Amino acid sequence: MILIYLSETLLYLCFSLITGSLILSLIPGSRKPEITIRKRWIQISILGIVIFSLFPVIRLVLFLYEDIGLWVTIQNVISTFEVGQAWSFTLFVSIAFYLYVSIFSIFTKKIHTVISLSFTFVLLLALGWASHSASLNEWSGFVAHCIHFLAVTIWVGILIVVSWFSVNSANWLTFLKWFTPVAISCLLVVAASGYFLMTLVIDLNNYADTWILPYGQSLLIKHLILIPIIFFAIINGIWMKRKIQKDSTINPRNWVKAESFTLLLIFSATAVLAQQEAPHDIDSVAASNGMARLFSTVYSESISLPIDASMDLNMLGILFFGLSICFLSFAWFATVKKFSPLIAFSMSILCMISMYLGLMNSVVF
Repeated sequence: MILIYLSETLLYLCFSLITGSLILSLIPGSRKPEITIRKRWIQISILGIVIFSLFPVIRLVLFLYEDIGLWVTIQNVISTFEVGQAWSFTLFVSIAFYLYVSIFSIFTKKIHTVISLSFTFVLLLALGWASHSASLNEWSGFVAHCIHFLAVTIWVGILIVVSWFSVNSANWLTFLKWFTPVAISCLLVVAASGYFLMTLVIDLNNYADTWILPYGQSLLIKHLILIPIIFFAIINGIWMKRKIQKDSTINPRNWVKAESFTLLLIFSATAVLAQQEAPHDIDSVAASNGMARLFSTVYSESISLPIDASMDLNMLGILFFGLSICFLSFAWFATVKKFSPLIAFSMSILCMISMYLGLMNSVVF
């Protein structure tokens, strides 16, 4: 399973790298930092999309082949299962995209950049076709998943390329002037589409009930990762802007790199979440598959069926919630005092962990 989680995370990263690179190449040089990214990165990312999107197909083949044989299973998965059909389509489009990128100057001719973005969008649709959301509710799930993923790749892609491929921080204020509203718009779209996708899987009234299952744990952790993401978004979008206006020698790139790490965390959480069984019937899933390993580790109280979670704030829960506020304050203090971004990043992660433990110690079943 770890290979599946890793491949999904890298798949999202490949999409983000391509999207961010192409969008930034459409932006005038006076409105972005100087960026050096070679075409080779795009070609590697295209190959990555082909390879990493193959892992769910391999997993399905390995699950089925013992009954009817390996070759017949491969043929059946490729020809009849949506995940196999989507991968075949991805392979075909990727070959055409790779050849196009190899032949044309995608970073200097805008028409080639736009066509490359079109290739990327078609690959994104193929990913949405094979998604869990599309299997649950064919059209609305497919559309919502594509919108959700598109917004994430635009936001994360631009941020990753600017943080890791910029050679200086020139034009940073003019960059923030257009990127900040883009990032806020993407965040709102991600939140709205994510909320809709969540309602396809669970009854929101049973949100805390799902915490006993791997799906619920993954979903909760994904939501808690929003704490460091929003923290660094405020730092880089608002606080850093004011600091640079007063002192143009400040280099914000390390802080943006820290933000990109938090966004990679949410890629990882999404990768784990996508592989979990949807909890349509929490009691039966818990009875057949058991509780989440992480939940069993941190929750020691007895659980009675049917599952009916409620919050009962106790001293230990209050202590962890208090710690989360302290860690977030330390992260802000480290930022204001110009400590290493690594310290602020570590504090924000500890804030998230404390919040998780506070919730786990306050919920009763």
